[in-house]
Amino acid sequence: MLGVHSHPYNQQMYKKALLFLLATSVTAVASVGKSVAVAATSEATPPELVNAINNLDSAASKKDINAVMQFYTPNFTHSDGLTKQKLRDSLEGLWKRYNNIKYSTEVTKWDRKGNTYTVETVTRIQGAKPGNDGEYKLDAQLVSAQVYQANGDNLQMSRQDILAEKSSITSGEKPPKVELRLPDKIGVGRQYALDAVIPEPLGTNLLLGSIIEEEVSPANYLKDTTIELEPLRAGGVFKIGQAPYTVGDRWVSVVLVQETGITISSQRMRVSKNTVGNQYKSSPESATTPSRVRPDPNSSQTL
Repeated sequence: MLGVHSHPYNQQMYKKALLFLLATSVTAVASVGKSVAVAATSEATPPELVNAINNLDSAASKKDINAVMQFYTPNFTHSDGLTKQKLRDSLEGLWKRYNNIKYSTEVTKWDRKGNTYTVETVTRIQGAKPGNDGEYKLDAQLVSAQVYQANGDNLQMSRQDILAEKSSITSGEKPPKVELRLPDKIGVGRQYALDAVIPEPLGTNLLLGSIIEEEVSPANYLKDTTIELEPLRAGGVFKIGQAPYTVGDRWVSVVLVQETGITISSQRMRVSKNTVGNQYKSSPESATTPSRVRPDPNSSQTL
């Protein structure tokens, strides 16, 4: 049973899961033979594009790294700084650890100019991995954009950008439920509200938790992090955060630990210049309280 004191929790499983999401989202790793879904659009998605994604699915599902790499150009680039070789290394490392992952992808937008295809997709990833404390379950949704180049009769990806990301990892017979609320985009140096709401009463159960904010980069994909968990009151975790003064993406996560389970909920937050937040707005508060970014009740979350 967990004590009242701060308790270190190794975040290795969480990091490995995030790496899988970021490095392989567009590969849409799904069950062999499962087709890519296509959203209703004014014009059907070209069959060569659907076939490319389906074939990439099949190769990744078989963990055939050589076949997967054939779908990437030699000069492949990624919004997180991945190169083709770094992508290969990441996949090989993760495939040794994850043996049960299912991806389902929907093509939401596409455009073609000559031999170049620009595609946007929404991918849901579900998986499981055994651990020392039981099975860890992954459930994530990721929005990304890719650029494919025609190479003879084949299409190869030359660019991938992660547009939005939300994920959770749970373990135990009854992991704590949480609703993570924060902006998906914020201006450099601005303060923002992070609310991790726990909808169910705790009763006599002890709940420990912590909040993590980290830079999104290949160097942090597999980096182990030890965090200090603190006892939490009923209701959740509420924090005023401040974005860095440099542009880039951040992982913002809340870790919750109870005797009956563990929950790690994460969301990607983009830090950009001259941006308040596309779903949040600044609200006036008392002079003794720092200005923060609050949810706009008249707008709905996209993720």
